[in-house]
Amino acid sequence: MPFQNINVCKSFNTTISTNLVALSSQSCSEVVIYNRTGQAIEVYDSNFFNAQNAFILSNSDSFVVRGVTNSGQVSAKTLSGGGTICYRTQFFSNFTQGV
Repeated sequence: MPFQNINVCKSFNTTISTNLVALSSQSCSEVVIYNRTGQAIEVYDSNFFNAQNAFILSNSDSFVVRGVTNSGQVSAKTLSGGGTICYRTQFFSNFTQGV
């Protein structure tokens, strides 16, 4: 079988606030999130929206959410106010295809 590059990466910017916002839908196996809001944010995945399931991401930090099949499975919100997050959808950097 000939090699097919399925590692299509896309980058996005989105404004978030104290209301939970799902990231735009893009097929992927991981999402790299860059917090540029000026404050800490909460990141959720796989429909776990309870505060105890949140990953707290400080301003100017980044985080990779792995084990998803679509970026729409990831949501984020600020703790107060609003701001912009940047994120990149991609497939695992070490993802191998069968030969």
